[in-house]
Amino acid sequence: MNAAILKQSPEIPRDQSSDSERSGGFSLDLKRSFKMHKTLAISVAVGISVVLLAYGLSRRPYYETHALIYVQPVKAKLTTDNTGATYDPARYDTYINQQLQTITRTDILAEALSKPATVKWRFPQETDDAAIDRLRTNLKVERDQGSYQLSITLAGSDPEAIADVVNAVSEAYIHGERSDELAQSDQQLQILKTERDRLRNNLSSDRQEQAALSAALGVADTTNPEVTNPFDVTLTDLRAQLAAATAQHAIAAAQFASVSQTGSDSSAGLRAAAEDASANDPGLAALKQTISQRRSVLVSQMAGLTPKNPLYKQDQDELTRLDQWLDAAATEVRTKAARQLQEKLRLDANRTATLQSRLEGELAQKTAVASGATPKLQRAADLVMDITRLQTHFTEIDSAINAIELEKNTSGLVHILLPAAPPSKPKASKKIFIIGGAVPLGILFGLMAAVLSMKMDPRVYIAEDVSRALDFKPMAVLPHHRDVKSSVMDEFMLRLVAGVDQAHRTGGARTFVFTAASSGSSISKMVAALARKIERFGYTTLIVDAAEVMKHVALPKDEMAYLMGDGQVSKSSRIAPARRENFNIGNFSRMRSNVDLLFIEGLPLLSSAETEFAARLSDITILVAESEKTTRGELTNALELLKRLGVPGVAAVLSKVKTVHADDEFLSVIHDVETRQSEMPEQEPIDFEAKAERIPLRDDPEVYSRK
Repeated sequence: MNAAILKQSPEIPRDQSSDSERSGGFSLDLKRSFKMHKTLAISVAVGISVVLLAYGLSRRPYYETHALIYVQPVKAKLTTDNTGATYDPARYDTYINQQLQTITRTDILAEALSKPATVKWRFPQETDDAAIDRLRTNLKVERDQGSYQLSITLAGSDPEAIADVVNAVSEAYIHGERSDELAQSDQQLQILKTERDRLRNNLSSDRQEQAALSAALGVADTTNPEVTNPFDVTLTDLRAQLAAATAQHAIAAAQFASVSQTGSDSSAGLRAAAEDASANDPGLAALKQTISQRRSVLVSQMAGLTPKNPLYKQDQDELTRLDQWLDAAATEVRTKAARQLQEKLRLDANRTATLQSRLEGELAQKTAVASGATPKLQRAADLVMDITRLQTHFTEIDSAINAIELEKNTSGLVHILLPAAPPSKPKASKKIFIIGGAVPLGILFGLMAAVLSMKMDPRVYIAEDVSRALDFKPMAVLPHHRDVKSSVMDEFMLRLVAGVDQAHRTGGARTFVFTAASSGSSISKMVAALARKIERFGYTTLIVDAAEVMKHVALPKDEMAYLMGDGQVSKSSRIAPARRENFNIGNFSRMRSNVDLLFIEGLPLLSSAETEFAARLSDITILVAESEKTTRGELTNALELLKRLGVPGVAAVLSKVKTVHADDEFLSVIHDVETRQSEMPEQEPIDFEAKAERIPLRDDPEVYSRK
């Protein structure tokens, strides 16, 4: 049983199948599609097979012939060519492509079809335009790869007629090529050659002027973009040297100023620099070492004497004199180092200032020279552009002359190499393949038609269809009672009984609403059979109609009159409907308390407000789909409606599944049940034609008891 029936929340449960299976749509189950649409599949298969067989048997012998036209590669003679000719493969390929289009030109085909030899190829009463269009469609013109030949091919059922047409087209093309001169006149060639000479003279003049400018500027080739302007190189180098000299002068002047100015900061800096210089003085270092040795001797003598000893005082005075000599010597060394440092920094400042001044003068001089050479540089740049433009124009003129010479000499270079001859035997016929493939193709198209019809059918037939529409599996699938024995139907009903029993035992469900998903479906017999079957398990059941349960909720006539505007209705009558409604809900609760299971049979959910109201009050809503009648859209809409109503639980049942529509798994289950039932003693069958007793509603709730 599906666990969806135990769901006690407004959320509608979903199937636990994978998303890939749901998103895949209906699988192409050929066996099931053929089984359900056998007539359509057989009809399509037979129709396609008959058509293909008729087409294959009616095919006549098919002939094909072709003619070869040789187009000699043109060698264009140039005035500067001492070898006599040149050959341009790229230009020849372009010319060949043009000729391929020329052969199928309308005037060429019209001239070919105007010849008497082509009358047999034309249809009776066929117009000239229609014949030209048909010939252009069937005519195949292509170049033989790796050769100088054009192939004109035509196929048809008459070998002599197609050979005559191909020869006529070849002759018309050759005649057109010889009469349609594509070359320019001699006057055009002379104009182009004159222009080429003028361009050559201008190029020579510009290059001479360019050579003179190169000599004046000191540049070997002003047209080379990689050669840098010499003035720019010199000025750039001078600016770099001047920047370096300026930086060095600034550093030297700052150092000299730091030791030559008055003030505590300048004196401290000078002393620090002098101390660094005096620390490495060798005379001062030797004096320090001598004094240090004498101090060690005096200190060792004083160590054994008392301060009152005359020798102790004498040694102490000598230590004092030694310190004074050391300080005087250090001061003299520092003073000397300070004077040397100041003199050195002064010399550095003067040297860098002189270098900076010299570089500034040289930069000014070179800048003046470069400024005077600017017009020459500009003219050299203009000459480069002018020479490039003239060279490009010269190349175009020369190419145009070569093209005209090529086209002028082509008309006499095209001739028929191999005329078309009537073929002696037809092409390999495809009749055998068509006849042999008629039956397989017919079967394939028949299966495709069955699958397509299956996918376009909106109705549900088996449990898989219901699962795909609702996203959860039905709790029970019931075969059609006309296709199986009553004992088999009884066992399938046990699945539905088991689902209701599990919902009652595990979820505490006591009220079940049964409603059809589609209008016109009857569920009364199924509900009655279910009630009788479940009573055998010791349950007390009651079946009521949703319409009878809800009919007392409707407004009485006096209330309707009040709502319609009748002002003479008393106040007490206006509040009566609310009391009746509350009373009806109370009766519903008492009615459920008097039995174990309350079955409410409702009209189709999508068209019945009473069923909607009963679904909100019940524990489980069982949506019954009838095979071959209920559509997927009806199931989806019913499920969406139940979601909006917030019903506590939802389950689905698929009924009246015919064996002709059932899948292999369901048929296998039916077969197993029938086999097992045949070995068991006969049991009491389920009477689906019987009507279950329904208890009408009355004002007194105490009448609701099972008889």
